[in-house]
Amino acid sequence: MNLSLINAVLSFLFIAISGLLFGEFPSSFLFILVGLSFFNLVLDRFYKKLTALMANILAALCLIALFVTVGISDTVKLFVSMMLLASTFKLLQAKAVKHYQTVCLLVFFNLSTVYLFYQGILETFIVSLLYIVNFAVLGYLSSPKSFKSANKQSIKTVLLALPVSVFLIIFLPKLPAFWQLPGPKLAKTGLSEQVDPFAIAKLAESDDLVFRVEEQPNSTLQAPYYWRSLIHDAFDGQQWLVSDILKSQQFSDNRSVNIEEPNVEYNVIAEPSSSNWLFALGFATSSHNNVASTYNGLLKRKGNLNKNIKYAVQSTKVSYSLTPFEQRLYTQLPVESNPKTRELANNLANKNTTAQSYFNALLGYFNTQQFSYTLTPTPMLNKNTIDQFVFENKSGFCGHYASTAAFMFRAAGYPARVVSGYLGAERQGKTLNIYQYDAHAWVEVFYDERWHVFDATEVVAPERLNGSLSEFQALSERFNDNLNFGLKRWSHLKAINWLRIKLEELDYKWTNWVLTFDEQSQQNLFKALFGNNAFWLTPLVIMVTLALCFTSYFLYSKRLPRSSEPLVFELMQLYRWAEKQQIHYDETNTPLQNIALMKRSKPTVASKLAKFEQIFIEVRYQQQPFNQNRKKQVRLLLNSIKTAK
Repeated sequence: MNLSLINAVLSFLFIAISGLLFGEFPSSFLFILVGLSFFNLVLDRFYKKLTALMANILAALCLIALFVTVGISDTVKLFVSMMLLASTFKLLQAKAVKHYQTVCLLVFFNLSTVYLFYQGILETFIVSLLYIVNFAVLGYLSSPKSFKSANKQSIKTVLLALPVSVFLIIFLPKLPAFWQLPGPKLAKTGLSEQVDPFAIAKLAESDDLVFRVEEQPNSTLQAPYYWRSLIHDAFDGQQWLVSDILKSQQFSDNRSVNIEEPNVEYNVIAEPSSSNWLFALGFATSSHNNVASTYNGLLKRKGNLNKNIKYAVQSTKVSYSLTPFEQRLYTQLPVESNPKTRELANNLANKNTTAQSYFNALLGYFNTQQFSYTLTPTPMLNKNTIDQFVFENKSGFCGHYASTAAFMFRAAGYPARVVSGYLGAERQGKTLNIYQYDAHAWVEVFYDERWHVFDATEVVAPERLNGSLSEFQALSERFNDNLNFGLKRWSHLKAINWLRIKLEELDYKWTNWVLTFDEQSQQNLFKALFGNNAFWLTPLVIMVTLALCFTSYFLYSKRLPRSSEPLVFELMQLYRWAEKQQIHYDETNTPLQNIALMKRSKPTVASKLAKFEQIFIEVRYQQQPFNQNRKKQVRLLLNSIKTAK
């Protein structure tokens, strides 16, 4: 057995795991893991394994480095990194077969931790390949023939298990998890309940997918797409917040609304999130078991934040009246905050005495005063940041305009609130993709018994309203420079953009068919397959399928065993043929004696038997290789012998 080969393969597996986790763990810690794996290769090639003393000293140093680089605030990442480090040190000290078998088992656990952070189809494919390699290592350690044959057996085993796994995923009951990880720290998307203009601008650096929208076959959603997620009703002088009063109202059911337009229906597939607020257009409701519809037409997730969720949405435009308390709530401002902007708002209000005329006047002000849209706003350190933005900087991201407009509406006495969510989408057929860089903030102002969208982007950067931020030509160069490393950054190149789109299509199908397949999806599938008989037909199908699987496995296990020695399996096939032809050979004879008996008994195939005999002599007695050419000749000869009359 080649233990050096096993050592090298396991080192490669740990390097691959470190690469898969590169976006989640500090690069300094991953470099330590990769360095230990390469150090293990050097030790195996030139020296002996580490002594216990040296291993303990090195482990202590690496453990200190782990706590410094990873920290202790995120317990999930802490325990994953500790397991990775411990497994790598186990490999450094492995000497015997049993040690390497233990490392193989640890590799299975380490590979599984990748799914804590990524569940996409690309990551699943890579992890599956690494599983196959690790299965091959384990098989080679248990039955050392050749590593190549161990890989073939590993692939065969995984392929045999695949249909059974798919069947179990589809038909086994979806029981709720009896435990779950602290999810918000693991998600890469989500909005904060505090609207900080610079925090929203920071999101433009991320190209992580936030959610997808599936349009209904016979309907198309109309742009601009304002995907509402959070309502911020309180202003503290610097930021817009979700007040405790608004939170307490979220699930009140005493609001009566008048529907102004028919419902628009579509499906949303949301990625894991750091927030339980979901996404929808307009005043939205959902019938999904794990989605709650709020007092203000927002949607909120009830279940695990670490999982993808697919939910149906019904959106509409509604009208209603504000209570006197709500009138006061949505017009409150800090005393003496941003006096210059307050004065400007009052001057505009004196000249424009209706809500609609003030609305248009404010849009006109942003349009004529040389305001501009930027992805890299200048930091504002003044106490009155809105005054500084309106009268000095005049260049900002959506959060600056939303904060300013909401302040000015309230200063003029009109109820207003800031809404954060996402604007636009990248269309792929009937599917809309919304990314983290599409994060947006706008204003809803109340008059004529309904909330109206006010967005200064309409006049400052009108192209932004149509499509995704990635399609905003005026800022395309700055947008690409602003993004983190990824395919999206290079999508201006046609070949890379084509590859990105194809990968996203695959990921969409994977997410839609696998990651969002929950209890509700399962029940819908059973109903579509079996109708009203699903209650008794489903368990019947499960039992029949399992019975067929066990029967097939039993028959497969009783098949003719294939020996590791060349031509043994083929010779056994020839003996079976002889039995069917009622040729009584003697098992105590040599193979060549029995073949001679077959030639005398069946002269019609004697020439073919002679050729088989010659190959048998060359391979078994003259030690010539049983190569592909000889395998093909033997297969053709056996088929010809079996079909001869």
